[in-house]
Amino acid sequence: MGDYSQIQLVKDQAEEKQRQLSDRYQQALEFVQNERQQLVQLQDYEADYMQRIKQTETQWSIQTTSRYRHFSYQLSQTIQEQSAKIDDAEQHLDKMRNELQQQQHRIQILDDIIRREEVANAHLQNQLIQKEMDEYSTRLYSN
Repeated sequence: MGDYSQIQLVKDQAEEKQRQLSDRYQQALEFVQNERQQLVQLQDYEADYMQRIKQTETQWSIQTTSRYRHFSYQLSQTIQEQSAKIDDAEQHLDKMRNELQQQQHRIQILDDIIRREEVANAHLQNQLIQKEMDEYSTRLYSN
């Protein structure tokens, strides 16, 4: 029975770790979703900005056009950085998902071990009861 309680303790610890992993995964998922939203907003802003430049740049001086083009370039760089940030976050999310799946697999294995131990203990208990009944029956009919 000592092994059973140790296995149950290990399973309880594994379930706690899974809960913690799940919480961290949810936070990472929310982060990725927020970053994607931010990327879409940046892309929309860039599209609007470029449209405004095209509509009015013929009226600007070369210096003004240059400043607007420089800002446009910086905006494009920011979008690329945001995309890279999302890619990194998604890779981290995939690793976390795999870790969660592995933890779930460990818990299932521990559950199987516990069930087998319970079945073995029940079988042993039944054998002991049967043995006692056989001994009692033998004593009863021997006298």
